[in-house]
Amino acid sequence: MLHHAIRHLAWTAATVIAAALAGCDRGPDRSTPEGTLAAARWAVERGEANRIGDYIFAENEDTRRLFRRLGVFLGNVQRLGETIRAKFPAEVETLRVAAEKAAAEGKSTSLVSQLASQMRPGRGRRNSPPAMAGDDSARQAFDNALKNLFADPYGWVRESEKRLTTTFLTDTSVALMWDEKPILPPIGMVMRRDEKDGRWYFALPTNLPGVSNFMPKTKEQFEIFGGLIKVFDQVVVDLRNDIDEGRLTTLDEVSRAAGEKTFLPAALTVFAYARLTDSQKKEASAPK
Repeated sequence: MLHHAIRHLAWTAATVIAAALAGCDRGPDRSTPEGTLAAARWAVERGEANRIGDYIFAENEDTRRLFRRLGVFLGNVQRLGETIRAKFPAEVETLRVAAEKAAAEGKSTSLVSQLASQMRPGRGRRNSPPAMAGDDSARQAFDNALKNLFADPYGWVRESEKRLTTTFLTDTSVALMWDEKPILPPIGMVMRRDEKDGRWYFALPTNLPGVSNFMPKTKEQFEIFGGLIKVFDQVVVDLRNDIDEGRLTTLDEVSRAAGEKTFLPAALTVFAYARLTDSQKKEASAPK
């Protein structure tokens, strides 16, 4: 009798511990927009940026699989950043010091900040990109932001704890604000609540006319779109291998190699996707 009681007690304790661990593994409660923002920070702090793919709103299971594939890419980006910090500590430190100085001067220090500043609220027009504006200081700031992205791809997530806020648009959607200003106006970045599970998700602007036409809708389109994500993912994996094996020895070389490795396969994949989309539109509009 005592033996059975001990076994029952041990089983109960194990169940409670397993449930507690499972709860911890799920991360913060995402029943509020702030909860999902906290969940993104939690995932990054654990070295599990791949989870962010599950925090993006998906209208169907095909899109959910696509975003999970995107999550794999985001996880590999995080590992690339870890490798860069380990291999090029002096360059990363130089970027960090420059970023702190820029922040003290009230300048944008991350790629998110740079992108957010590319649109002037209320005017609906994109500013000239820093790299094209002819301003050497602006160009340098953007280049440094890009290098910072490689060196610390989720640094903006840590910054977001104080700088990223939300404001309600409807009962089930909020706008994301950076330093109390809309991100990428007039398009904006929003979050929405899924009525099925009650959780809040980051919502990509897939309903915009140009974006909507580009988003996959058929099985073949989803396959090619997933292939495009895989192209970028493979570039990130290759960059990390090249750094580990000594073929890339500076952060400048990493940035240059990223462009060289990405351009051709990405261009071919986009071309194939455009051809497929055009063919399917013609087929759909042809007389039966």
